[in-house]
Amino acid sequence: MTVRLPKGEDRNISDTEDIARIMQKVLRRQNKLHRNKEYFWTIGLNTSNDIEYIELVTIGSNNRMILVPVDVFSFTVAKKCKKIIFCHNHPSGNLVPSRADIEFTRDMDKAAGLLGIVMLDHLIISEEDYSTIEI
Repeated sequence: MTVRLPKGEDRNISDTEDIARIMQKVLRRQNKLHRNKEYFWTIGLNTSNDIEYIELVTIGSNNRMILVPVDVFSFTVAKKCKKIIFCHNHPSGNLVPSRADIEFTRDMDKAAGLLGIVMLDHLIISEEDYSTIEI
């Protein structure tokens, strides 16, 4: 499901702070509908770091999601984006990546490379803060 860019936000991303701020606004909006769910989004960027799309790939339970590369990259490939950012939340508010988060990130970075897509970042967000998963 494609997600609208929040009002007043620029499409150009200059750093992790920019994408965290935008995605926290998206999360706040989403939490009005389904609190205590884990969401996973992909953000496709062009070569100038302009957001081409934000896609809600899946809504999981309160502590897990199941994703495969075809789900993660299908929109990116269809839109011919050269860069991708992953973002998900932990409903608990704990921003420390789990072992599964780290393994998933490494696997998806390898898949992105095979597709000629640069994976720039993977953020874990709450409504107030964020962390990143080292690639």
